Amino acid sequence: MFPNGIDSHIAHLKEINPVAFRAIEPRIARESFDCLTNPSRNEFTSEGRGSDYLDSIQLSLLARSEGVMDLLGKMHPNGCDGLCSSMIICDLLAGDGYVNKVAHKIFGAARCPTFINSDISQFMVDRCIRDGFFAIWQSATDPFWIKDGSVDGVLMAYGTHHIPRAQRPAAVQAAARILRPGGIFVLHDFEEGSPTARWFADVVSTHSVTPHDYPHFTAGEVLDLFAAAQFDQVSVQRIRDPFVFHGGDEESALQLLAEYVVKMYGLEHLRSHTQRVLALLDEYFGLVVTQASHGEFEARITRNALVGSGRRV
Repeated sequence: MFPNGIDSHIAHLKEINPVAFRAIEPRIARESFDCLTNPSRNEFTSEGRGSDYLDSIQLSLLARSEGVMDLLGKMHPNGCDGLCSSMIICDLLAGDGYVNKVAHKIFGAARCPTFINSDISQFMVDRCIRDGFFAIWQSATDPFWIKDGSVDGVLMAYGTHHIPRAQRPAAVQAAARILRPGGIFVLHDFEEGSPTARWFADVVSTHSVTPHDYPHFTAGEVLDLFAAAQFDQVSVQRIRDPFVFHGGDEESALQLLAEYVVKMYGLEHLRSHTQRVLALLDEYFGLVVTQASHGEFEARITRNALVGSGRRV
């Protein structure tokens, strides 16, 4: 992880983003990496489906942007209009910095919030830093790099179910610790029993290069976790979190969607079976193709996500 040493790595992070670096405690970081020597099972490595996942992002950065923008709008009382570059958001399940990259693309550098991208996958953190974004290697249950009360928002999304159920209270308490008073925590997952949760259990576990047998969240669990961590103004909502692709004709839009889904979920056993992938997407989510007035075709599937939010007292 640190070929030139931890001090050189810390200096490089400061150079990448001095604003994000203000929330970092270098002394604690230097002392704490022994807790990562035996990380929990992680699919997002070069041996798992990490490379396929990164390929899906290369195929389309904005395929999931509608859901991302909805989540970012919940990070501020004034919605996306309240976001600015001086606001620090810690994404505790950032992967390769996907949410940060979408925000940077849509808002531009001047308005994009300052992100601390955090992830347990060293493979993903390396890629995020290589792409020029601020990223740190740590677990969502123990974000030891980050000072108490130092960030304006915490996001935990797109993989929250990977946190073992017994460790989820610690993860939510950790989010509370690093938030400043009045800061907002947003937690996103696909609800237990929902079509997306069943997609993971039935399709991803069967056809992916890695198993996927993680328990998803329930609305009651989210409310209990937020209450235990003493958040106020707590709400639980369900949002649309679609995949959207465009093409000059129906076939090309559908082909892009199928290719993206295969790469994103590492569906190696379905790689050459486009029609089977599309049939499964239609079965689980409903596959909708429409044509705009200017002639372009849109292929869309809609996943429904469970989102909890609360304010740090």
